[in-house]
Amino acid sequence: ALSCPSTCRAHFPHAFPRIQAGYMTLGMVACTATPAFAFLLASFFQGCASDNPFLEPEQIHIGLGLGPSEMTVQWVGPPGSVYVEYGTDPSGPSQHQQGDSFTFSDTQQERRNYTMHIATMMGLVPNTDYHYVVGAESGARSRQYRFKSASDTESLKSRPPLTYAIYGDLGDYNGHALPSLKKATLAGELDMVLHIGDFAYDMHSDNGRNGDAFMRDIEPVAATVPYMVAHGNHEAAFNFNHYTQRFRNMPSNSGSLAFAEFGTVPNNWWYSWDSGLVHFVTLSTEVYFSDPDLTAKQYAWLVQDLGSVNRTRTPWVIVNGHRPLYCSCDSDCLGAATTNRMGNMINGTFKYGLEQLFFSHGVDLYIAGHEHDYERMYDVSPHYNSSFPLFSGRTTESTVDPPATTYIVTGSAGSVEGHEPFTFPALRRSAKRLNTFGWSKMTVHNATHLLWQQVQTDSGGRDEIADEAWIVQHHHAPFPDHPRRHVVSRAGLAEHIDSSAIVRALVGRPARVAATAAAGAAAEYSRSGQCKRRGHGEHCECTDKELEMELARLGHWQASKLKREPEVNFV
Repeated sequence: ALSCPSTCRAHFPHAFPRIQAGYMTLGMVACTATPAFAFLLASFFQGCASDNPFLEPEQIHIGLGLGPSEMTVQWVGPPGSVYVEYGTDPSGPSQHQQGDSFTFSDTQQERRNYTMHIATMMGLVPNTDYHYVVGAESGARSRQYRFKSASDTESLKSRPPLTYAIYGDLGDYNGHALPSLKKATLAGELDMVLHIGDFAYDMHSDNGRNGDAFMRDIEPVAATVPYMVAHGNHEAAFNFNHYTQRFRNMPSNSGSLAFAEFGTVPNNWWYSWDSGLVHFVTLSTEVYFSDPDLTAKQYAWLVQDLGSVNRTRTPWVIVNGHRPLYCSCDSDCLGAATTNRMGNMINGTFKYGLEQLFFSHGVDLYIAGHEHDYERMYDVSPHYNSSFPLFSGRTTESTVDPPATTYIVTGSAGSVEGHEPFTFPALRRSAKRLNTFGWSKMTVHNATHLLWQQVQTDSGGRDEIADEAWIVQHHHAPFPDHPRRHVVSRAGLAEHIDSSAIVRALVGRPARVAATAAAGAAAEYSRSGQCKRRGHGEHCECTDKELEMELARLGHWQASKLKREPEVNFV
């Protein structure tokens, strides 16, 4: 086979749609050639030899603006004066806005330079279909794309419920969820995408070419539906340079960030925006592990942002960050989750913890990725367990008027790293766990009702709804004032089950319960202790009949779980 420099992929994306393992494919046919023909072919694609600027607009993606009358667009293209043309008539966009340009320099070995462009489509009529083209005065133009403008308060009344695709950890290779997302985009099902960190795996790989390929591959989605983002640990190389530059079009309302590597840039590490009935907040969970000063600045901004939300206009408040505050798959759920949840230990005291802040301001959902699985949890009220951090929190197992923040992990979109197994049994707070590929679909119907679904994409070529829950909230306000707080304060556990009795019942059964390798932070059932439901509303059936009787006396397990971990007494 003919070896081809990977630079070809950057400059001839249509001629070279895939280059794998250093070899070239043209369409579906692999190139094989004699040395002479290989030379002629390489001479024809002489751009491979030198990293020329991008010749046509590509890697196009849009983002919500600072208000419903704006939509931003960012792309890579040749240097020079650039513009966006847009309008409601597909036969000829009637409005024109000049764009701004900046040079993004990849600081790796090859020192590749990009000319990136951003333009803002202004004066949009809310809730209206628009068509647009980006281009340059030199003559380079993109194909035409369409999008629907955001809704204002009035137009929202006549618009169908808004639907959001939410996921983390989507790679360019094995991006399992992407075909499904493209179908949903083509069908007009999505009003916004929220990608919660970890892109391409990784954007800086191969001197940034892997990031180029990823941005091209998501373009059918990202150029049509606002593609909102947060950064993750896989963006950390070179101080998050690729993330920061490639998504400068986010609606930054948190000032700017200054870096020795690339100067002063708009802050897209933490920012917020409104969409329909939702106030969204993107956070950086990564600063907790790298920069104490930025951690403090972000926390101060978050206090102000959450305190200024108009819950009449945007009753739902949804925060996202790459790392989870609660999960149950591996050691991340012990150390890193505790750091983000409780904050950094400074002079013997936790500072800048997110959980208590979410609780105090009535944040409805916190959504994360990072773990390559799916885990929807119930409401979790703050209660730190210093002995077993995994057991922290109290839950009422509620989806109707939950008196605390609901936590969700959706990091199973697919990447080279594959699945991440659950090494801990499901805790009581866990409503559903899946180790399959997919993405989450959130439909906000009104001020009180939100439908959450998990779209499973590895079901034999078809999409399946693998999890579904209505989250209903009639009391959007700080949770300390929630009318159902007494349910937690009385016992801290749903249905007042004395979970310590389960722990006592299991003591002395080493064949079924064993300490895990994670510093004794969880108990784990062996196969002999697993239980399942007989049927709806009936007691569990366990291999261990004594355990079955104990569970029947103490209360029912949720039907979605096959096994469950005993909880400690939080009181």
